[in-house]
Order: sequence, then structure tokens, then C-alpha cells
Amino acid sequence: MKTSLRGPHVLSFDILERVLPKSRTGIFALGFEDREGRFRVQSVGRDDYDLRARLCELIGSSAMFKFATHPTARQAFDHECELFHALRPPSNFIHPGRPAGTDWQCAHCLQFH
Repeated sequence: MKTSLRGPHVLSFDILERVLPKSRTGIFALGFEDREGRFRVQSVGRDDYDLRARLCELIGSSAMFKFATHPTARQAFDHECELFHALRPPSNFIHPGRPAGTDWQCAHCLQFH
């Protein structure tokens, strides 16, 4: 599946500062490269305010990451839901949550309907 995520990149402070601006809404996939050089997604997530800060908190939890920024939290939520359903990441045990104060539904399963 083509995810439209940029990367993969090593999950480190230096790389995050170089490839991802501060205060951007977006989504991420954490994972690793297998022996054939393919990125294997372990989990997906998002941050509605500062994706770089969120990924900095996750340094050490995974070797690599991919990401995409979005102009709105709604677009990030929709993209995260899409990846969650398409990739079924082994470390995501529950459906992505919607931002507090919203009544948004997942377009793929009508979660929160």
C-alpha cells in the first residue's frame, strides 16, 4: 500500500530537527527495515499540534519512522484511521481516538457512530 508518508528516517533528535518543522499537525508510522530493506510498520499515531515534539517523546521506542504533515487535525485523523485499517499495525491495540471536543467518525468503520 502506498501510504504517502515521507521516510523512513532514523528516529533521533538530529533527524527530527532536520526533516520535520516544529508545530505541525500530522501522522507517523514507527517501525524498522527488514533484511530486504522494506519498512515494516509496528504502530501508527498522530499529533494534532506538534508532531516533532510527539516523535521526540518516542525516541528509543522504535528504530525508524515515516511521517506526513497535514493542514488540519481532521485530515490527520482521517489519514491515521486509513493507515490503521489498511496496515493493521501489530502494536496498535485500539482504534485511533478522535480529538477531544469533536464528533468525527472513522470513514472506514464508522467508529464513534
